[in-house]
Amino acid sequence: MSRFKEAIRSGMGEYLDKLEEALDGLTAAETRWQASTEANHIDWLVWHMARVEDSWMNAVMGDGEQVWLAGGWARRTGITAKGSGYGQTIDEVRALPVVPMAELMGYFAAVRERSFEVLDRLEESALDRRVEHPGIKDITGRWVLGHVLVEESQHLGQVAFIRGLIRGLDG
Repeated sequence: MSRFKEAIRSGMGEYLDKLEEALDGLTAAETRWQASTEANHIDWLVWHMARVEDSWMNAVMGDGEQVWLAGGWARRTGITAKGSGYGQTIDEVRALPVVPMAELMGYFAAVRERSFEVLDRLEESALDRRVEHPGIKDITGRWVLGHVLVEESQHLGQVAFIRGLIRGLDG
């Protein structure tokens, strides 16, 4: 495995491990808590993180088939939202159905397995390939991989922050 793949895999592994740590022991009420009426809750953040990885890694860098669709996750979770949550209103965030965290993390695990398969098959030439996106210009495969790490890390920080607000430093 090339060094760039090892680096991406390491980063992806670390943020999923840290997400599981941040979620450990939280109740369903805590994962739906919003710090303000305009803030995301943890359930939405976890769903969004998995959707982001699924859409970028599998739809863009892979064969175009998202785990969300192939695995019937919309039906399994009752989440009918289109896309990955990008640009959703706070009303749409609040309307996310209550889904057990184990189910959301089951989807994330399926995404991660597929993302690693995509990464393992990825040719280095794909890093320079141009990717079309309606809202972002000059995207390459290299940007996509970096973006997945950055976005996931940002949202992991939000989850950890919300946990800290709920439980304090020792919780």
